[in-house]
Amino acid sequence: MTAKDAAAVLPSITAGRSLAKRFYALLAAVFCSATLYPEEWARPDLVAKVASGELKEAEVSWWGFDAEDSTRFLKAALSSKAGKVVVDRREGPWYTLPLEGRSDLTFVIPEGVVLCAKRGAYHKIGECLLKFTSATNVVLTGGGTLKMWFEDYTNKALYAWSEWRMGLSLLSCKNVTVENLRISDSGGDGIYLGERRDAHRRTNEDVTIRNVILTRHNRQAISVISADRLLIENCVMADTCGTPPMAGIDFEPNGPTEMLRDITVRNCVLRGNHGSGFDFSVGSLNSLSQDISITVENCVSMDNRNPLKFNRTSDPINGFRGSVVFRNCVFDDQNPTRRQFIKEGGETLSVKFENCMAADPSKGGELDVLGGDCGWDAIPRPSWSDGTIVKAAFSPVPDMVSARIADSAPGQMVRFRSVCARGASEYILYADSARTVRFLAILRSIWKRKFQKYDIRVETMDGRKVAYPKPPMTFDTEHEIAFRVPGKGFYRMYVRMGSGQSLNLTGSDVPVALTVPASGKLPGLNGRPGELFVYVPEKSRNFAVFGMGGSGAEYVRIRVEDPKGVCMWDRDEVNGSDIWFAPPNTVSGVWKISFLKASKGCLDDYYIGVLGLPCWLFLSQEKIWR
Repeated sequence: MTAKDAAAVLPSITAGRSLAKRFYALLAAVFCSATLYPEEWARPDLVAKVASGELKEAEVSWWGFDAEDSTRFLKAALSSKAGKVVVDRREGPWYTLPLEGRSDLTFVIPEGVVLCAKRGAYHKIGECLLKFTSATNVVLTGGGTLKMWFEDYTNKALYAWSEWRMGLSLLSCKNVTVENLRISDSGGDGIYLGERRDAHRRTNEDVTIRNVILTRHNRQAISVISADRLLIENCVMADTCGTPPMAGIDFEPNGPTEMLRDITVRNCVLRGNHGSGFDFSVGSLNSLSQDISITVENCVSMDNRNPLKFNRTSDPINGFRGSVVFRNCVFDDQNPTRRQFIKEGGETLSVKFENCMAADPSKGGELDVLGGDCGWDAIPRPSWSDGTIVKAAFSPVPDMVSARIADSAPGQMVRFRSVCARGASEYILYADSARTVRFLAILRSIWKRKFQKYDIRVETMDGRKVAYPKPPMTFDTEHEIAFRVPGKGFYRMYVRMGSGQSLNLTGSDVPVALTVPASGKLPGLNGRPGELFVYVPEKSRNFAVFGMGGSGAEYVRIRVEDPKGVCMWDRDEVNGSDIWFAPPNTVSGVWKISFLKASKGCLDDYYIGVLGLPCWLFLSQEKIWR
């Protein structure tokens, strides 16, 4: 029945509402069939049975096959009601543009079948061959191959640089099995396990990757960004090259809320990667993160550039925590440096080697048992006098009702000897009315790096936009940062800039404090002496100052003075972390913390935190709140 036929019949239908309803239902079904199951489908009869639920399994060729581009057929099959979709064998590969999977799907790529990225496409830097976002109950299997075009994506004459053209991307997924596949030649990672970047983000849960061969990827064979209960077994991760870290498997969270929990890597071979076999780039985690728990069993790392790479930290307050255990593993790599297996100092991550062997350079590279000098225990957490653990905490929102403002010159510019905040930093400020707020600032280059983009954002304490000041700033010249606030109250000021520069606030006409953000990361300071102030209320029970120098020869001297100017702590040559606990009956008032050049090394990167009190690090003792 055509639409014209239906129109001719319509006027003669007068037999009551029920007959009319049946007619309209028939008419809708006719038009829907024409729309959803067009005649160009290869087997519209079978496609219709999939849509009705009569068939639970489907082959993609029912929709069709195109030797040059089968994207529309693959997308139709993946979005159908079939619980099992098979990419069946045809006369050549299934070429496709990026695909998005769904929940409750078994996707089968049989042995001998190639699901291949369409050559010359994928120019957007984050386009993946196959992606699943917030999907649950997914199985990818079959023995076939997912293939991309490594040689094209790494050719700058053909493609914009990117390390994110993944073969398979799993974002915030749950209950996923990837098995019996080969994944090769991506422009990023063979498999990427990350989190979606919106309000629905969560870690990947209950993922198994088994019997998968991953070869020649641009960044990693596997990147684990965030996972809880992950098993990787009987896999080969080989020949990664192009973009660092170029590891076999890289554990690398992007932020402190992501996690590496209950992960097992078993019976795997990591071979010929241009970076490390195992890379633990976990520096984005901190003490507020879930503890790391990773076990590696019966694995072989061979012919990689290095066997292992670890982010290491001795920061007992803010550093990440957890445990990595290697059991019955062999490390036979190009650079068999024993230091990769040996403790270099106090570390917050425990690493153990149980019945493992590694190439020994002192014996011509022969394999030798890793002895008791290898591995390390985590340094203990410091504690207060009552035994409770000292923990870092982000700076709280000041209470507008109870906060007492102490401003010696309201609305007037006060200069101060402030610190230089490197990269990202956050401030809280107080305005006494609706008016223009003014700061003086100097933008400084770090190690003579070129000018980088910077961003300043001002919001109310509940996140509403106030201003985006963008003063023209040049290095080593004092500039004014000015913006208008809508009324009396507290505001947040976020500063974001490249790691090659720092911001030195030198004056303000409002009370302002450097803070610890919600991530818990302590403020990073750089390059110049300075001072900050903290208000200690009466009868404070637990109060401590924590400081840490940078890496290598980066030292700082930290001096703490009470409100009367009495020096309570003066620690020179702080390189690793150091902490000072205030004695009982601490004097209340405004304390000063000074940062000076140490008697050795250079004053470069250093970090600061106040513990046991709200971490509001005021830039001037003349403009504070209590």
